[in-house]
Parts: sequence; structure tokens; C-alpha cells
Amino acid sequence: MQISLKIALLIIMLIYLFCIAKSVKNKNMRIGYLIFWMIIGILLVIALLVPNLVDNISNFIGFEIPLNMILCAAIFVILYLIFHLMTLISKEEKNNTLLVQEISILKERVRKLEEKKE
Repeated sequence: MQISLKIALLIIMLIYLFCIAKSVKNKNMRIGYLIFWMIIGILLVIALLVPNLVDNISNFIGFEIPLNMILCAAIFVILYLIFHLMTLISKEEKNNTLLVQEISILKERVRKLEEKKE
């Protein structure tokens, strides 16, 4: 890989890590997500800085082409994120259902109290 490309990618990765840290400071992201994305970013920086690291790891694992390993890892990360987000959505749907039920009960109580006053 050319040195100019490495420098450009390193600058992009540093901006990426800075944006992640800034989003936590602004309370746009939870610490758990910060750790996940920081680990991903740091692994990418290490892979960028250490020559032949990806080649050696892919050969050790048994991938013929390093790009296949990278794509496989990316697919697993995406699948993990989808699974995690689906569990969060399921929890929020349950919470929404409970809130709607509680609001309905409270509305009914208010309606009955208003009828008694009249």
C-alpha cells in the first residue's frame, strides 16, 4: 500500500475516532457503544499500521485471499449489530405496549372520576 494512501486512511481513522469520542461527550451515544466502535477503530488503525498483519492472520486462519477474511469479519459484525438492535427494538416494543395499557387505564380512571363529579 502506498504511503500517501496509508496517511490518508490514518487521518480518516483519527477523525472517525474523534467523532465517536465527541458523540459520547455530547451524550448522543452510550458508553457500551463507544467501546464497541472504539475497538473497531483501533483494530483498523493497527491493521493499517502493521504491514502484512491482515495477510498473516488470513493465512493462519485459512483464507486464501485477505479480502475474504475482511468481508467475513464485516458480515459477522453487521449480523451482531442487527441482532443487538433487534433485541433493543423488542424491548422497546414491550415497553410501549405497557405504557399504552397504563395510559388507557389512567384515562378510564379519569373518565370515571369526572363522571362522579358531574
